[in-house]
Amino acid sequence: MTDLSRVFRNRSNLFIGFMVLWLGGIIFRLVDLQIVRHEEIKSEVADRNHKKRTIEAPRGEILDANGRTLAISRKEADIILDPSAVEEPAHTAKILAAELKKPARWRRKLTAAIQKKAEAGKLYYKVAGRVSQASCRRLREHKIRGVWFENTQHRVYPNRWTASHVVGFINRAGNKEGIERSYDDYLKGKPGERESMRDGKGRYIGLGDTVTKQPRPGADVQLTLDANIQFFVEDSLRWGITKTGASNISAVVMDPRTGAILAMANMPDFNPNNYGEAKEYERKNRAVTDLYDPGSAFKIITVASALDSGRISIDDFFHSKEGAIRVADKRIRNFKPFGYLSVPRILWHSSNGGVIAVANKMDNTTFHRYIARFGFGKKTGSGLPAESKGILRPVKQWTGVSQAFLAMGHEISVTPLQMLRAASAVANGGKLVTPYIAERAMYSDGREEDLRPQGEPEQVIRPETALQVKAALEGVVTEGTAKGAAIPGVRVFGKTGTAQRGDHRGYSKDKYNSSFVGFFPFEEPRYGMIVVVHDPKGSAYHGGDVAAPIFSEIGRKILQYDHEIMPGRQWVVTPRHPDWDARRDVRPAAEGRMPDLKGLGLRNLLYQAGRLDIKVSIIGSGKVYRQSPEPGAPIPRNRRCEVVLRKEG
Repeated sequence: MTDLSRVFRNRSNLFIGFMVLWLGGIIFRLVDLQIVRHEEIKSEVADRNHKKRTIEAPRGEILDANGRTLAISRKEADIILDPSAVEEPAHTAKILAAELKKPARWRRKLTAAIQKKAEAGKLYYKVAGRVSQASCRRLREHKIRGVWFENTQHRVYPNRWTASHVVGFINRAGNKEGIERSYDDYLKGKPGERESMRDGKGRYIGLGDTVTKQPRPGADVQLTLDANIQFFVEDSLRWGITKTGASNISAVVMDPRTGAILAMANMPDFNPNNYGEAKEYERKNRAVTDLYDPGSAFKIITVASALDSGRISIDDFFHSKEGAIRVADKRIRNFKPFGYLSVPRILWHSSNGGVIAVANKMDNTTFHRYIARFGFGKKTGSGLPAESKGILRPVKQWTGVSQAFLAMGHEISVTPLQMLRAASAVANGGKLVTPYIAERAMYSDGREEDLRPQGEPEQVIRPETALQVKAALEGVVTEGTAKGAAIPGVRVFGKTGTAQRGDHRGYSKDKYNSSFVGFFPFEEPRYGMIVVVHDPKGSAYHGGDVAAPIFSEIGRKILQYDHEIMPGRQWVVTPRHPDWDARRDVRPAAEGRMPDLKGLGLRNLLYQAGRLDIKVSIIGSGKVYRQSPEPGAPIPRNRRCEVVLRKEG
């Protein structure tokens, strides 16, 4: 073999070996890709060409006790562009601007933005949000390349101000308040999922969407709140703000038998559709968040505790003292000298000296135990967010004057809901109910979930004790400090409260929290209500002067609405779009003269009457067609006007 043949053979072997290795590598790679890593490669390709996207679940509605919608989601859409797929930026911008009613300047800016983002390789550009479905349908008809729509939900509150603090809102960042927050787990549902296909350049292919998981709608949540009663409360609070000049007022209406909250309102209020326009304090549900000293309203608890513990009897007499009462190193004012008073009369006249004498019959531990049993110092369990638990100091932190101050409703801080809950034990036979606002959750498949508190309420005082205190509290309205709380046609019982407001120096000399907590009808109490007026202006600031009349005003309207208590006469308000919008400026014809109320619907009538401090007696339903006094006549001293309503047509 020549050297040349040897070289040729070696090169041939080398080539054959190389080819064998090359083919082996290809075969190995094919086996690896097609068999060993097949599923992995397939998944990578799918991930590259498919994008998983969330489908927002329809949010449940919030309903009142009668099924009226308080919150609902409206389907809208965001307009999205793929700049790299837009063939004619100027034409696309022109069509979008015309449909969205945008000016020429907006159209030019959009054209430039599309071109710039296309050059930068951007694939996603949100042009507009919260676009109606009708606009989306019209834009789809143009079949513009590179334009698609992402459906979104926008929360709408059709009754606007009504129950705004209870219902709450959802802001653009997704943060929630009120029922929207506390029952979010029920309302939000479960999102679905879709896969969107993309081409080799990463651009979305509009027709390639596949729904891989259907969204599950959220449940509707029905509240115990009655939108009619809620409106009556809010309307009366607006009147109260005008009448008292208070910085704010809170009120709660509750069924004392069950704890169902029928209305909860604060003034000032806000429109949750425009939550950004309201100040932060206007959006607070002060009925459950803000604390105040209950003052003399707490005497209900003091007397009930002493009676139930057996330290006193209802027939006992106590000297109410005269002038100032000295307790340890403190002087406590006694506003009026009454001499000896029976236990009921101590409540009637709200005697500080008398109630301190009652409290002195109990030791500190007993008194504290009863106060705690009435639910003070802990949350009520209402289910409302940001609820305060109040302040009740342990006995070891009490001073020599603590018992006396607590007897009068000082050295303790409560929420309006806590005070109403505790007082309700007197109205319902001695039981501490758990207040609640949510009745049930209703799912799209027909299932329902009971959201009411489970278990029996705790018996905190004996039924006979509750009955004795209840009878005594009726005299507060008929004979004592709360005559302004009376409601014609029904027996009312309750207690006033007036307390100096705290400030950086201790207690203010000229700012007060004034309240009234009461119940009706006496025989079988169905309505419990508390009204707390913060910082009323003027010489009248006691609870009987400023809070009791608001209680009475609300109670009158509830009686007209509740046909079981007042058969044959029922007001029904549909709190949708208030009819006062078109006639917001009803004014007296002249100073001291009656305004023209004719043509007003019930909502508008009540609103305008409250604003003008006119008390209306209403006959019929529909719109006002007759009034007495007539428009332009002098407003009578009692500021009362009788109006007759009838249905149009």
